[in-house]
Amino acid sequence: MQYIRWLPVLVLLASLATEGGSAQSRALFVYAQGGRDLPLSHLSDSGDKLRAGWMTGAGAGLQLSSNLAFRASFAKIENAYEGTELDIVDSTFVQTLVSFDLQAGIPTSIGFVPYFIAGAGWIQVNPDDVSLDEFTKFAGRLGTGINYVFDNSFLALFAELDTWFYHFDEYGFNRIQYDLTIIGGIVVAIPF
Repeated sequence: MQYIRWLPVLVLLASLATEGGSAQSRALFVYAQGGRDLPLSHLSDSGDKLRAGWMTGAGAGLQLSSNLAFRASFAKIENAYEGTELDIVDSTFVQTLVSFDLQAGIPTSIGFVPYFIAGAGWIQVNPDDVSLDEFTKFAGRLGTGINYVFDNSFLALFAELDTWFYHFDEYGFNRIQYDLTIIGGIVVAIPF
């Protein structure tokens, strides 16, 4: 949760920004993303956990105004179980994350758009070990990021820091899981 300390800095930078000439006011957009998933909580008191893993994904959205967008995304993460509570042969877990988010940002005159997101969706956990069943849980998502919109272009780059939270009450565990995702990607916008 250390990234929350940076929240006031991002708000201050956003408040100093002037109106952005390069920000899209209405557009459809698609994006590709990749990054790292870092579980912040353990599954048990004895330290059982899912290790950090790489993630890839994509999304699409609708820019409603220069400050507000709605987006839908999915990502896949492959990580491994580490601990003593589960007696399994294959420790690989594949997680699929699906989210529907509202994104609020403040465009600047130099092309940067700091933003915040809030959303909800689900996480599907699929263990490779045949003795465990897959399951799906409701998940919430909060995050912050920054876009860089290239002048006279339909392209943007972004970096984002998110927290996913969901209830992991399977396989004998019963904990709220918090995962930090650090992602980056590229956006293609089609204005209308």
